Amino acid sequence: MNPIGTRRELHSGSQQRGAILVVSLILLLIMTILALTVSQTSRMQERMAGNARDSDLSFQAAEAGLRGAETYLTNQTSQPVACSGASCEVFQKDVLPADLRAQDPITFWDARATEYGTGPNDLGGTGGVSRNPQYVIEELGFIPDSLTVGKGVPSGRTYYKNTAHGFGGTQSAQTVVESTYTRRY
Repeated sequence: MNPIGTRRELHSGSQQRGAILVVSLILLLIMTILALTVSQTSRMQERMAGNARDSDLSFQAAEAGLRGAETYLTNQTSQPVACSGASCEVFQKDVLPADLRAQDPITFWDARATEYGTGPNDLGGTGGVSRNPQYVIEELGFIPDSLTVGKGVPSGRTYYKNTAHGFGGTQSAQTVVESTYTRRY
């Protein structure tokens, strides 16, 4: 046993311990970076899922508003009189702006629309939406069944454009949907 050889072995062992420390610190740094990346990714996915839920709620609320407008028209025993004022149940053709999606929810919809889901069926309290949906009905016109003239009141259908505005769980999620509804009176 050579004392010089022993020193080499001790010296070699101390170099390895330093290398292990450096390698383990590098591995710890890599694992920390991976953990932060996974944390940020899961937070992003949680936000995306929340936004998708909010968007779905606003769409369902707008659809409920459409059903409210159609129910209103279905329950009428005679043709409703269309008007041009601010608080009409049914608006005359071309009174409302052409693109209702571009209208501000506070100034336009609150002034002219009918709120759906008020009273015991309040959607804001039970449906998870921030506000109840609103709808407007616009009479598009009467289409007779035939072109025969002079034989009394012609039979036919009256067409309506229903537009509803729904909110999600927050007011930043908003959806506007339209449908065409026809009815014989």
